[in-house]
Amino acid sequence: MEIQELKDLWARSERRLTASMRLNVLLLEQANLRKTDGSLQRLSRGIVAELILNFLGLVLIGSFAADNVREPRFLVPAVLLGAYAVGLLIAGVCQIVAIAGVDFDEPVVAIQKRLEALRLLRVRTTLGVLLFAPLMWVPLLIVALRGLFGVDAYAAGVAWLAANVAFGLAIIPVAIFIARRYGDRLRRTGLMRGLTDAIAGRSLAAALESLDAIQRFERDD
Repeated sequence: MEIQELKDLWARSERRLTASMRLNVLLLEQANLRKTDGSLQRLSRGIVAELILNFLGLVLIGSFAADNVREPRFLVPAVLLGAYAVGLLIAGVCQIVAIAGVDFDEPVVAIQKRLEALRLLRVRTTLGVLLFAPLMWVPLLIVALRGLFGVDAYAAGVAWLAANVAFGLAIIPVAIFIARRYGDRLRRTGLMRGLTDAIAGRSLAAALESLDAIQRFERDD
């Protein structure tokens, strides 16, 4: 076999190897993108379930407010809970819109940016829920006791209810201070990153991991 024939054979083998490697990259991308899509679909179903529950809660709160429209002491807590529920509905719709905006024909980096924005939205939504929960439980107690059992929570004493509201209000600035003072330090810890993934949702974390796998393979290639 002459040298030129060897060169041609080597060139053909190199082209086949390059094509094979490109095919492997493509297959890996497709497999991981399918995983990402499946994870997002599971997340979307979970958010839709949350939206349905929040909507049903809003309907019940609205019905309670209509029944007690002439009694401000019951109407005001119901309005506060209704505003809280509306905020949750808006946050849920924003997340559904964000998921629908993910285009798997875009580059991996662009998809990662969209998913990271979605993760931050879910984290902020959950933290908002946790932040205002201490303030909302008193209106919830008043509405639930009145609506379900016909019990007047004010019978426990207005001072007691006011003290609980004040406690809930006091927690909010403390939580904000801790988040601003130690937030960056906590975010660098493995425990906080795990907690963030848990808050954002395991499905979203799995989707991001699938995209990371694609990038790692492309870098190695």
